[in-house]
Amino acid sequence: MYLSVAFGLIPNILPLFVIVNAPSVNDISVPAVIAIIGPSSLLLLLLVVTVVVLLFYIRYLRKEILYINRTGNGTPNARLDIVNNISQEVRAPLNVIIGFSEQLSYTALDPHQRELLNAVENAAGMLMQIQQNIQELDWLQKGELRLDNYSFSPYKILNTVTDRLSPLTHSKHLAFDVVYDGEQLLEVSGDGERLYRILTCLTENAIRYTDTGSVHCHMRVDKRPAGEVRVDVQVTDTGQGIAPERLPFIFNQYMHNTPPIAGAVHGAGFGLALVRALVDLHNGQLTVETSPGKGSCFCCSISYKVAPVPQTIIVTQQEAEQMTGHCMNGRYALVADDQEMNLALMEKILTRWHCRFDKASDGVAAYELFINNNYDIVLLDLQMPRMTGMEVVKKIRGDKDLLKAQVPVLALTADTSMPGNQEFMEAGFNDYLLKPFREKDIYNVIVRHLRPLPSNNTIDAKY
Repeated sequence: MYLSVAFGLIPNILPLFVIVNAPSVNDISVPAVIAIIGPSSLLLLLLVVTVVVLLFYIRYLRKEILYINRTGNGTPNARLDIVNNISQEVRAPLNVIIGFSEQLSYTALDPHQRELLNAVENAAGMLMQIQQNIQELDWLQKGELRLDNYSFSPYKILNTVTDRLSPLTHSKHLAFDVVYDGEQLLEVSGDGERLYRILTCLTENAIRYTDTGSVHCHMRVDKRPAGEVRVDVQVTDTGQGIAPERLPFIFNQYMHNTPPIAGAVHGAGFGLALVRALVDLHNGQLTVETSPGKGSCFCCSISYKVAPVPQTIIVTQQEAEQMTGHCMNGRYALVADDQEMNLALMEKILTRWHCRFDKASDGVAAYELFINNNYDIVLLDLQMPRMTGMEVVKKIRGDKDLLKAQVPVLALTADTSMPGNQEFMEAGFNDYLLKPFREKDIYNVIVRHLRPLPSNNTIDAKY
């Protein structure tokens, strides 16, 4: 399913390529490509190719996992190594894909280019979902995943999932019926991101195993006594169904020694395994009814509390400007990363914010820049040559200029082995951000740690 989305883009975008338009073979060069098709089309082509390569890579790793499951040769540690490899290897290039796609969306594109960009972003979103599933399974296996508690709208969660997965059902010519039964304005207290993950995994699984017919998603939200809210989700499809001998294994993380089904579409088992684990973490219920050749119906129930009514907050003009993104104008940042594409991405983002910046491709160069300049924020990749990000931040905190040594320092990393920030705090970082991230993610982390500007500075940038 994922590969078909990426490959479907190529016939549409290849006519843009320079060979079609170049007067002769001798005219084909990088400057000629840019001159003929334009930088936006070229970047779009590169993004599509990158997505295809990454999808092939993930497909290969899935086959490795399935081979271990069929042969029984893999230990739990060997399987976990494969899971970690997927997560680590995919994060860095995915950060570039998502970041440049987002920056490209701010440029002037014609309707056809905009359509292609949306398709690339959808494919990147699929990759990100796979990676996040893997990451959370890893944390769950280690007992390190904790549920957050904040106000969210179940109705908005359902709409977000619908918007994201509708293109997949459309590409397979499936009817996609979505029903919400409850108060649309109701907000509950809990972990909305995990409910989103559960609903996405169940619906995506239904789409994957359905070739004809329909996928039906029904969410019912009921208020109960003592401020309790019960959310019932039912995802039904007209797909392949599940053979009785395979049913006991569908929620296993790796579906060990499950009998293969001829002609079936096989996955690595991450999605349903994650659903099972997350529902259990909520003390919820998960059931499945299935009929081979006719389809399946997955149902889950989770209880939340009604969220308190938000209070009206009065803020000053300066606070309002900062909340709308005005506080990066005139700031001075240091960015260090050994990957040129990551540096190029940060250059695009900081330029949009009207923020001065310096770049370094290794730890030694980053520390030398820190010594010779006064920065408002320092962004460090952890895995850099000559001096790691951990080593750089320790040197910064040991600077003899005590005020300078207190500069906010953020870690940018693809390492998912630490779901908490304790190790980063002990090393001297103020915070960290996992790759891949979107512009708003890094913006929110940065402004949370910025020190106030002098009163004579003017803030007039727009985010």
